[in-house]
Amino acid sequence: MKIIGLTGSIATGKSAVTKLVAQAGYHVIDADLVAREVVEPGSFTLEKIKTTFGQDVIKNGVLDRKKLGERVFQNPALLKALTEITSPAIHSAIEDKINFFKMQGDAIIFIAIPLLYEQGYDQTDWFNQILVVATNPRTELDRLMDRDGLDEYAAQSRIKAQISIEDKAQRADVVFDNNGTTAELAAQVDQYLMELKKD
Repeated sequence: MKIIGLTGSIATGKSAVTKLVAQAGYHVIDADLVAREVVEPGSFTLEKIKTTFGQDVIKNGVLDRKKLGERVFQNPALLKALTEITSPAIHSAIEDKINFFKMQGDAIIFIAIPLLYEQGYDQTDWFNQILVVATNPRTELDRLMDRDGLDEYAAQSRIKAQISIEDKAQRADVVFDNNGTTAELAAQVDQYLMELKKD
């Protein structure tokens, strides 16, 4: 089975590519969805977050992502503490899903991981290839402010919490340029999937 890692930086278009790949009929393990699954009410991970960050990040038994996000993105030490709680649970859940698709006999699957490089997933033996969806830094900043209704300072602090998109693009096996239109991005993905089938 071929496993393709898919990443980018915040607001560079990883979700758009994830959607295009899924629409083309490939199974995609989305680490964002897995991250939600591992903090569902009653989970061990959610209890650990509550103990570490306090009761006020839980609302009606559910994690208040906005409140937690505001707190950790301004504070590298808190972001590190959160990552240390959630990462092992996410890693283990992704591995379970990989094994499930292996058993099903899938020839190719994709794993979309926003923090693929930041959390060392590139050091695992999972991937045959890593794709990065990239934009220039100004486009990334503008899209993030527009998408999340953030001011420039808040948007910059979220971007700076990650490895730069230029660095990620240099490490990638394949880079999708998402500075243009949705149609241009879709054309690059189509072309890539055609080549992938030939291999």
